[in-house]
Amino acid sequence: MKDLNIKSKLIRISFLTLAIFALNSCKDEPKNIEIEEETVEVQKPLTSEALLVGSWKDTSPSALHFSIFEDGTAKSDNMKTLLYKSWSVKDNKITFIVESIGNKTTTTDTIVQTIEKLTNNELILVDGDIREAYKKAKN
Repeated sequence: MKDLNIKSKLIRISFLTLAIFALNSCKDEPKNIEIEEETVEVQKPLTSEALLVGSWKDTSPSALHFSIFEDGTAKSDNMKTLLYKSWSVKDNKITFIVESIGNKTTTTDTIVQTIEKLTNNELILVDGDIREAYKKAKN
């Protein structure tokens, strides 16, 4: 009886070993997959930094004018309490770093606006519901 139990266990172990080898041989071998390259044309942003450089005159009654320079700096042309310091563009967004001067306090803020329109002499910036139109000053 003891020999029968041992033989039975050996048969089970042998069967399990064969099953493991059989299953292991069925697994997929790594395959070299060729990926076809695709050329994608990247769309250029609608804005051109060169067009942004210059002095911009606010066409609203507020008449808040500013200038943008090639080196990334900016300045307020007629504002004493909101000083433009620098600017940058990514996609169709322009970011200004400004210094707001109040009563005995100065804060630095970041203003991000969408460039809706940009031509050689016209700039329209949008921030939510606020739309600001500018004309480029003649040099």
